[in-house]
Amino acid sequence: MGTDRRDEMSEDEIAMRKFLKQLGVTAHQELEAALKAAVADGKMAAGAEVAVNAEVTIAALGFTHRVEGTLLTPDDNG
Repeated sequence: MGTDRRDEMSEDEIAMRKFLKQLGVTAHQELEAALKAAVADGKMAAGAEVAVNAEVTIAALGFTHRVEGTLLTPDDNG
């Protein structure tokens, strides 16, 4: 029986992973819903490229991390 990586993680690592998991899951859900709605409402064409950026800020540290990319609106199959 090997040791579980969680047994070796510090509290700060656990907190970081929990935050990043929540960020990833909720952002994915919200982005997906917004893109589907935009196609359904006729605001955007299916398969269109959409510029996207995300920002994580720690105000107490004056820290901001920005990520930019491109998403595609869903096609007619969802």
